[in-house]
Amino acid sequence: MRCEFCGHKNGPREKFCEECGAQLTVKQDEEQKAAPVQNTRPDQNQDQAPDQYKEGGQYSVDTSRRVSNVAKRDRSRQLKKAAPFAVIIIIVIIAAIILASLIKKPGASEMKDSINFFTDTGLLVVSGNNNPKFTIDGDLASSQKNMDGNKAVALIDYRGAKGGELWFVTTSGCYQIASGVLDYRLSDSGNGVAFITDDNSAKGTATLHLYDTSAKKDTQVTDGAIYYNNNNGGGMIGTCISPNGKSVGYIGNYDPAKNEYTGYVCIYGKDPEALGVNSFAVAISDGGKYIYYAKNLGDGRGNSFFVRNGRNDVRLISDMAGNTPLAFNTDYSEILFNVEDRTFISRKGNERERITGALVSGFILPAGTQTGRNAADSNITVYGMNSLLNTVTLTSDGLVYVNSKLEINKISSSSSYGAGAFISNDSRTLLYINDNGHLSAIDPTKANDERREIGRDVTAFTASNDGKTIYYINSDVELWVVKGSGTPVKIADDVSPSWLVLPVNSGKVFFLVDYSDSRGGDLYYSNNGARRVKVSGGDEVMKLWSTPANVFYLTYDNEIFRSNGNETFSRFEQAVNIIN
Repeated sequence: MRCEFCGHKNGPREKFCEECGAQLTVKQDEEQKAAPVQNTRPDQNQDQAPDQYKEGGQYSVDTSRRVSNVAKRDRSRQLKKAAPFAVIIIIVIIAAIILASLIKKPGASEMKDSINFFTDTGLLVVSGNNNPKFTIDGDLASSQKNMDGNKAVALIDYRGAKGGELWFVTTSGCYQIASGVLDYRLSDSGNGVAFITDDNSAKGTATLHLYDTSAKKDTQVTDGAIYYNNNNGGGMIGTCISPNGKSVGYIGNYDPAKNEYTGYVCIYGKDPEALGVNSFAVAISDGGKYIYYAKNLGDGRGNSFFVRNGRNDVRLISDMAGNTPLAFNTDYSEILFNVEDRTFISRKGNERERITGALVSGFILPAGTQTGRNAADSNITVYGMNSLLNTVTLTSDGLVYVNSKLEINKISSSSSYGAGAFISNDSRTLLYINDNGHLSAIDPTKANDERREIGRDVTAFTASNDGKTIYYINSDVELWVVKGSGTPVKIADDVSPSWLVLPVNSGKVFFLVDYSDSRGGDLYYSNNGARRVKVSGGDEVMKLWSTPANVFYLTYDNEIFRSNGNETFSRFEQAVNIIN
């Protein structure tokens, strides 16, 4: 049957479009005798280089931090007002450790582009890849990027109940979407934005819009979406958007007398459909194939958590704790979560399966794997992988490899890898520093594989995409390189362990020598492990970091320089604050 949304011709038994994921509606006529299918229902501002560009030059996505929706939000008042809805405040503790060099793992989506924001007084400066910088007039209140890093939204000149200007930003330019915007959600793809305007404080509602960034089309979903506002801001309570940006979930019809509300989903622009009383969507896959929702149990008993696939509703968590982290794969067909001291996974809307009797606190992913937020309020983490399995996982019992059969290969009992961990693009080489400071290499997919020691007293390291060239700094602040199974070769002395960067596909590692907190250090690079070379003009460098498309450094004189990953830097900007 043909999809009414994208026109793709699907098989006669398909319930969802193979091309776009929309639910298929079977027409009952003389020529089509198939049984009818029942419709399913539906970055914090900071003054210095971002933390994810520190620690051994790793591109570490810190999922314990969140993009603030509004400037200086009064969280205590907001949560108090949201209490009637028993809204889940999900604090994500899953920290994915990802290096800056980009290689695509089979089944994973790689991050190719980058948008970086810098602020000056009344001005937002944007760096998109290596394109010329451009600016937006106004003060940045908040921003959010898509998973690929080539699209973003920025809320400018936010003024509490009056809202602010919402801008859509690409690597080469920008335009204003709307004014009077109070809050927003950017989809994983960046092709859609859900946002709120026209606050009705008397009713506690506002107008919910769904904006198509490709077609530049604004669609009003409802003027009755629940929204709470105060002098310092508010929040889109229970609102989520699908990865392709074409479906949205929200809460409406709050009855204070009965303390009841109704959650709705709007799939591909169709009329909103109710999820049920005191239920609301947490995440929606494209076309509504998988709808994850919470239902309040009443009488102070908390929330149960469900997944809906077609006409099947499966309860995944009976009583969901307020700090339960949720992790999704790229199409939301898998969800990983903790229940008490155990970790489970649900695949394709089926019953949950136990992974381990320990708590999962992180994944060590191949370089460049996309990672993003599903929704700013709930801080759900989405990973650009076909599956969350066949991964190296950090648990409360140590470092383990979990395959698709849920079989576990325990690698180490160490529970902390703050100094760094790395896995090659083919997932066959895992590098990690244990609690004793030893840097080791191992094939995590093989049970009882023999460990190979790379170095001792290691404080920071980075590696090439294939894991065959390794740079590390020891406690004597010496920089060493190891190629393949060869012996370590020293490159430089007095190297700062906090600023070690291996940018995309350049083969050059950048580092700071003779560094001090007061005056910075000298910037050097080594080409594929060769002798060190001074970067021209790289004096008194205070900070050094990489993005998927650039290398930046900040000088003592507050000048920012940019390169496309090679040793040639040009002055980018001066006297601005680095946002992300």
